Amino acid sequence: MKTFRSAFVALALLGSGLAAATHASIAVAAEVTVGDLVIGGGFTRATLPNAPVGGGYLTITNKGSQADRLLSAASPVAGVTQIHEMKMEGDVMKMKELPDGIEVPAGSTVTLSPGGLHIMFMQLKQALVEGTNVPLTLTFEKAGVVEVQLDVGGIGADAPTTHHSEHSPASGHGAHASHAASQQTGLSDIDAIAAMQKQMFDKPDNPLAMGAIVVVGDYAVSGWAQGDTGGRALLRRTANGWGIHLCAGDGLKDAAELVRLGVPEDVSQQLASRLASAEASLDPALVAKFSTFDGVMMVDENLL
Repeated sequence: MKTFRSAFVALALLGSGLAAATHASIAVAAEVTVGDLVIGGGFTRATLPNAPVGGGYLTITNKGSQADRLLSAASPVAGVTQIHEMKMEGDVMKMKELPDGIEVPAGSTVTLSPGGLHIMFMQLKQALVEGTNVPLTLTFEKAGVVEVQLDVGGIGADAPTTHHSEHSPASGHGAHASHAASQQTGLSDIDAIAAMQKQMFDKPDNPLAMGAIVVVGDYAVSGWAQGDTGGRALLRRTANGWGIHLCAGDGLKDAAELVRLGVPEDVSQQLASRLASAEASLDPALVAKFSTFDGVMMVDENLL
């Protein structure tokens, strides 16, 4: 459960701004000093071509004697860039914006990482392609404005990459992005949902196993397991593809609960019925993992 929850902040189009997000010869993102602050370890995760969001992660060390504050962030790869945190509200874990930014105490290091504080790229204008860099402009209360580069790692990256090879404009990020896009073309709803969730949460040392995925119109429920835990996700089709509304456990196999969450009653009945039939054919031990998710984790309140 904790692994899947922490991976959500990683939340998921090629455009004319692609050239601004990378360079023909790419190096590992270097530390940058501005005022008393040292910013380093910047990275983000590769996204699918139609993913609407992505996450940015880095460390900020304040070597001065006064606190500073990260006020805002901006990047040409996103229509909106915000500072976010993951926070429990009752039994629901929510990702929320921090309009006042993040304090960086004197003599301390603040870490933005998956599962905690992070930069949220929303309304992505392009896919984030592994092996490229994303420019990020940070504005601090005292230190002022600084631009840093975030390495784009793999889909399950937990740290910046250590090596990049040089790419030419013809064979580098553009070619990789086109290849990624071609891999997603023509996928069925079920395959697209599975690919999206694996892209967001699968890790080499902790692979994500998909369970039953049932689709009714523009709504879907999927089961997943990772390690000894698992859960179910409620999804909605959007203009940018499938998005996750929330994650929970057994509640998502109950038609009445789906209705309460905002799914139309006829769709809820069909989802619950089809999910029960699909899960009946699975290994009971796998299905049992779907019930281990404790509480509800909201991912995108605006989908339903």
